[in-house]
Amino acid sequence: MPKFKLTATSRTGQKVNPLGGSTDSVTVYSQADLDRRVKAAKTDPRDLDVKVERLS
Repeated sequence: MPKFKLTATSRTGQKVNPLGGSTDSVTVYSQADLDRRVKAAKTDPRDLDVKVERLS
């Protein structure tokens, strides 16, 4: 099963990380979950820059 690291950074500097940062990462364990998260990021009002790295 593939595993991905998804990193989202707010281009506007708004809080993305619950601890206050404008960047946050999450490990995603399925293609369907990754697709859902990328789609949601495209409409996020924080104007997110999303990077995906395949881990396995």
